[in-house]
Amino acid sequence: MLCTISYNTKMFGIENSKDRLLQLKNNFELLKQDELNISLAEQTCSDAWHLIDWVYEEKKQSDITLTKEQFRKTVYEQCQEMKIHHDLVNSFKHKNLSRQKVKIIETRVHGGAISSGFSKGFDVSRLEVHFEDKSKIDVDDLVEIAINYWNKVILE
Repeated sequence: MLCTISYNTKMFGIENSKDRLLQLKNNFELLKQDELNISLAEQTCSDAWHLIDWVYEEKKQSDITLTKEQFRKTVYEQCQEMKIHHDLVNSFKHKNLSRQKVKIIETRVHGGAISSGFSKGFDVSRLEVHFEDKSKIDVDDLVEIAINYWNKVILE
């Protein structure tokens, strides 16, 4: 059976960027309860990244001259971490990237000695993204940054 989806179709009750942001927040709450769940990490990063398309579609309704390229450039300037989401999500989908936005050298599961109920000042379990410059970011921090960014863009 062929399914055609029109521009304004509800996707399982998700109609707009506010609904997508709520979905991201709900998935993030699940990830915080299961910090090493790679499927949830992948889903939350995907939710965070794909909001860019939902917000763009809504913004271009009021500015018909806005292009996707212009909008992405603005997002990247306002929230550098969205470049990381871009690369993670596209590598989940394609395995290899030809146009990386950042230089991720590896992702790592860090099995800490202490449960995640403790602060990150302790050796807690987490999923990490490591970069060429020897810096790293925990996936939960990355997603939280995206949530804070999209809250400002969508809700304010």
